[in-house]
Amino acid sequence: MQSQIRPHAVLWDFDGTVADTEPLWIDSQIETMASYGVTSRHEDLARLCGVSADVSIRAHFASYEAQHGEPPPMTGRALWEQITAGVIRRLNSQPLPWRPGARELLMGLHDRRIPMALVSASPRAMIDAALAKMPAGVFDIVIAGDEMPRSKPAPDSYLLAAERLGASAADCIVVEDSIYGTEAGRAAGAAVIAVPSIQELDEYPGQLLTPTLAGISVDDLNRIWHQVKGI
Repeated sequence: MQSQIRPHAVLWDFDGTVADTEPLWIDSQIETMASYGVTSRHEDLARLCGVSADVSIRAHFASYEAQHGEPPPMTGRALWEQITAGVIRRLNSQPLPWRPGARELLMGLHDRRIPMALVSASPRAMIDAALAKMPAGVFDIVIAGDEMPRSKPAPDSYLLAAERLGASAADCIVVEDSIYGTEAGRAAGAAVIAVPSIQELDEYPGQLLTPTLAGISVDDLNRIWHQVKGI
């Protein structure tokens, strides 16, 4: 029966899921903090992938105070705008670094007219720069991190995306690469496809852990939803 076909919509994370942009964020953060005399470690910043701007800012402020022995001279907003500008500059200087299989699955879903949302913890300015490099009209709605009072791992953004698409989150698939993002998808009640990029991910009920989206077709998603949901 048609009512048994899932997913009703697919909700995508962006950084590390659609495109391999996590390294751009890490490089921009290293560059930005270096301009304030702060040395940042790649492995520490990798653990921040998928977190909100507020969490990242607090981590950078703590690093500044630890290395300088005094509070930072900049505001959190100014720091995050500088980091975001660095990411946008890097994005604009190269083709979009698609993650394996992401473009093919996105376009297959688009061709089949399955509703899709882009749900990111990144700010709108960065997301708009990325969307300019993607086929127009792929996503029905876009929710950016600076548009939500609570970011991932709270489920709010995924619940809102499903609602705006006229679906229940329980009938959706969330595609994510980060610890916080997969947690948000599970908390929303969606079936989660977890595709690690920078961070290692663990197995959890409610999600399928796979090394890549390459080879996953639109027709596979109904099977994956039922497999994850145990239905």
